[in-house]
Amino acid sequence: MKIELKYQACNIADALCRNINNNFESISFEIMNSGEILIKIILSELTEQEEEYIDDFIAEFSSAQERDCVLKPLIEVGHSSPLPNIVYRKV
Repeated sequence: MKIELKYQACNIADALCRNINNNFESISFEIMNSGEILIKIILSELTEQEEEYIDDFIAEFSSAQERDCVLKPLIEVGHSSPLPNIVYRKV
């Protein structure tokens, strides 16, 4: 499972490269028992620009998968706890 976590963290990081700005506080994920992937995005502010970035990011990440396994992302604005596997955290 550790290899799968690292593989998916790399896929998420690759998809994020062009789809992030200063309003992103944290991006984390969890692989569910069913094999589906849940992504949680924590923002300081949600505008139309972030919505476009999230749509593009999820589309790029989903296309890197061998099957349809990416769930609709959890999007939180303000303070919230990330999922167990953190890919990005604003310092």
